[in-house]
Amino acid sequence: MKQFIIAVTLFFFFTSCSKDNDENTNTADSYLGKWTLIKMSGTVFNSETTGNAMEYQEFYVFSDNGTFTKIRNKNTVQTTAAGTYIVKNIQEGTYLELTYSASSEIIGSCYGNLKEELHFSDKNTLSSTWRICDGPGLDYQKIIIY
Repeated sequence: MKQFIIAVTLFFFFTSCSKDNDENTNTADSYLGKWTLIKMSGTVFNSETTGNAMEYQEFYVFSDNGTFTKIRNKNTVQTTAAGTYIVKNIQEGTYLELTYSASSEIIGSCYGNLKEELHFSDKNTLSSTWRICDGPGLDYQKIIIY
């Protein structure tokens, strides 16, 4: 009987630990694929827009070789930018640090350089860090998994 209780206790211990780790870890599968802009917000209270009401439509495609492409459609003009990315796990959460290969008007950055950061605001939403320096709040959801 004692061995049965120990076995059951160990079973619950290990299954609960692995479930917590799965929920808190962003693996390669969690960010690879197409992420589409679903919501824009400004610094003014209740200034959110979604769908076709947004100023533009855009998406990122993250590949497993460490590259990405960002495409924006605005007023029938399509703008494309590309580069490489790395995953950063810090105390505040998981971030994707994007480095563009060339300057582009669609880079959303506080620093005006070739870098852009996105963070997982939840498991299914990537959010731009541009909002922390009065840029628009941009939220993306995964559409296609590669």
